[in-house]
Amino acid sequence: MRTQIQIIDLSWPVRSGMPMFPGDPPVSLTPMGRLETDGYASHLASLPAHSGTHVDAPAYVLEDGAALADLPLCRFAGAGVVLDVRGRDGLAVTAADILPHLVWLRAQQPAFALLLTGDGARFGDPGYYTQGAHLTPGAALLLAGQGLSGVGLDAGSADPLEAHGLPAHRALLSAGLVIVENLRGLEQLPPAGFVFVCLPVLGADGSPVRAAAMLPADAFGGDSGGDTGGGPGGQANATTGARQ
Repeated sequence: MRTQIQIIDLSWPVRSGMPMFPGDPPVSLTPMGRLETDGYASHLASLPAHSGTHVDAPAYVLEDGAALADLPLCRFAGAGVVLDVRGRDGLAVTAADILPHLVWLRAQQPAFALLLTGDGARFGDPGYYTQGAHLTPGAALLLAGQGLSGVGLDAGSADPLEAHGLPAHRALLSAGLVIVENLRGLEQLPPAGFVFVCLPVLGADGSPVRAAAMLPADAFGGDSGGDTGGGPGGQANATTGARQ
């Protein structure tokens, strides 16, 4: 029989007018070809490499760090877990917030730890980037020592806006991890039992990604009733070609 899988989109769509990190230029999509005059539609895209849901490479903060093009694609996919840290005090995710999850995290041996901070619901609101959830250097160092391929979070940055030298980024990227920021919909996922994918489009220090989680269609006890159209933030049911 065919193996049914469910794909949950964890990305914000990249489009003109989308929320941007303070000081970054806006995303611009300029028409190059028009259906009515040219017979085809095409756009010139201009955007910062760290727009929307994106991945940071070690080259982002390290002089000799690897760029995304230097990393194999297997570094951007693997077993994922969700660490729910919404019950913390304050904006910062601290090492004390990670410690209760540590024994379970090590038992799961995931490639990616995705932090559910609750900030995904604030995307586009004033303060999302300037007063948003982030990691303390201690939390980043703790996660960096867990043998992960990457850390993701549903917030604007691993560091607060005022952080000098981006210490949380440096702790994670110096350990060879990648960082995925501006995720959405993590509350839709089970704590474990899914594959996380965040394939970069660019090969530079950062790149927008279409992040998604793949899990068995019956992971929620049958048809989830979600958006089968697969739009951003929605769900899509798919069937693999493998037979059992």
